[in-house]
Amino acid sequence: MLKSKDRLRFREVKNVFEKGKHRTASLFSFIFLAPADRTAFAVTVSKKNAKKAVDRNKIRRRIYSALSGIKKYETKAHIVFVPKKEIIKTSFEDIQKEI
Repeated sequence: MLKSKDRLRFREVKNVFEKGKHRTASLFSFIFLAPADRTAFAVTVSKKNAKKAVDRNKIRRRIYSALSGIKKYETKAHIVFVPKKEIIKTSFEDIQKEI
């Protein structure tokens, strides 16, 4: 799990959704806002992608765990990850590679 200083607060996530730029990858899309005061992340999993709360939390924990393995960030930005449906069947190693 990421430290609280590396996670975005609700108002910061809202700001990223309003003003950020969208990019897509094979397992998730992400929205980022740069430059920022620090590098911080958030993960949002919709009910459309995972019906059960257990599955949504599992996806969220996997992504946060993969992000915690990254030691150095190149730029300071606020980043929100939005996983796609395929991520449920994907292994943790593949998620780490994608990030």
